[in-house]
Amino acid sequence: MDTPTHLDSTNTPSPFLLENLLFGWQQTLGNIKHSYATTADNFIDEFLLTISQAQINDALYQYVVRNVKMLHHLHLDLHEDYLRLTCTVDVMGIYATVASDFQLVQIQLNKHSQRLVLKQISPTDVLELHTRTWYQAPLARFAVGAYRALLRKDPLPFILSSIKIKGVPFTEHKGNVIYLEIGRWLTKIDKFADIIRRVQVNHGILKDEQLLLRLQPNFGEILSFGDPNDDIITDKDKPKIDEHTAS
Repeated sequence: MDTPTHLDSTNTPSPFLLENLLFGWQQTLGNIKHSYATTADNFIDEFLLTISQAQINDALYQYVVRNVKMLHHLHLDLHEDYLRLTCTVDVMGIYATVASDFQLVQIQLNKHSQRLVLKQISPTDVLELHTRTWYQAPLARFAVGAYRALLRKDPLPFILSSIKIKGVPFTEHKGNVIYLEIGRWLTKIDKFADIIRRVQVNHGILKDEQLLLRLQPNFGEILSFGDPNDDIITDKDKPKIDEHTAS
């Protein structure tokens, strides 16, 4: 009987056969991995995670207040469908404590974007105001009143966007909507960065002293599949073929 074309005289598989088998095996596993990761991501519904008001304020102090010198205090009071933000700042000789009410428009936490979007729904209350010189306090109050009267807007979004942290505005705003990129602090935490690769936050719901986060698991990352389009078998996994065998 003739020797099959894919075997040499020593019955050793031809390198061409090994390459074909390897390519087919890689394609098959790649399709399985891609299908499983995609199906799992679409199949699993969102679930809710409850975070207390105390936990949020502890995190704000540890990761924001301690890292922003001009910010002395930052506190959230959570209520049904809205939150009250109180902060104390020390800017250009003006020491002020202000508070305002906001609606939570969006909270997005994933490996690509970490953003908090708030809509201001009440005028800013100036709870405390001290200045280094006698004329700064009345001047600051006059400026706030004039801003409201002339522009018919609350000055808080403008003030927050004027505060620069390493050359980057603390917030951005459009009208009474404030955009805060919180990733500049949180993504430096290895544990947080690891979590948002596996679970993404799509939305938040405000309750009394609680924040309910809508989370969706990323099973491709949880089960260490990573990118479903990546090769499963890499160069280091390929069989070593001796030169004399390949010839």
